[in-house]
Amino acid sequence: MFGFISRVQFRNFAAAAAIAAAATMSFVVGAQAESPFHTGVWQLNTPEGPRGLVVSDWLVFEDGLPKRWLYRRAGTNDANQFDFFTRTMGDSGYTPVGIRVYRTGDNSMKYTLAPKGGDPIEVSAVRLSIPNFENSCLSVEKKGKRFFGNWTGTAGSTLKKLRVGRNSLTIDGKTRKVSIEEVRVGRMGIMENGRPIAFLTDAGGDYAVLQWFRPGVSEEQMRNKEREILDFEAEEIVRNPGGTCDRQIASRLKAMK
Repeated sequence: MFGFISRVQFRNFAAAAAIAAAATMSFVVGAQAESPFHTGVWQLNTPEGPRGLVVSDWLVFEDGLPKRWLYRRAGTNDANQFDFFTRTMGDSGYTPVGIRVYRTGDNSMKYTLAPKGGDPIEVSAVRLSIPNFENSCLSVEKKGKRFFGNWTGTAGSTLKKLRVGRNSLTIDGKTRKVSIEEVRVGRMGIMENGRPIAFLTDAGGDYAVLQWFRPGVSEEQMRNKEREILDFEAEEIVRNPGGTCDRQIASRLKAMK
């Protein structure tokens, strides 16, 4: 997959990946004790000029919302290099564009986009945000309690309001009795009448994704930490109405030069 895209292709992709300063805002299996190196707000130094890049532990953001899931590619991870398969929100399988992060310093990296069958293009990037999960609002680490409470719909959802209780799920005023369990760091499994119905996955920042299962998903599949479910009935992006990460991201992006 990594074998450069044209500058025009990269410009189009980077424009989508960039988050404007006024905007409201990998899937690495098993978050570690601190955020992955790529988590944060970055300045991409493209041939057309600087562009913003916002990445949580598991997702690349586009137009202010979580957009592309990151799945770490086995066997390619040393102290500095991390290769990812990607999946666009709502798709049923991998997107034919890979991403590589190569650490060149404590707060710098080379960022590569690689379309399947095409030539990758690589640009340098510098961090605009503070690293480490205790300071990074984009991290999912140690934030399990935030799943419970009120969420609001976004342009990436059909629902308007979501409330998550210990034993209930209320969507636009309609309540369902459910059981909720943490199946991994940053992800809750939701069951109704003993049947898995959805994940609620921390997207980092102010966001989470309600991932509705297709019929037939078993408890074992829901709890499996090694094998990802890629095909969902729907993925709905919701926002914590009291979140402050959007403002922090916008402030960081203003530092681009």
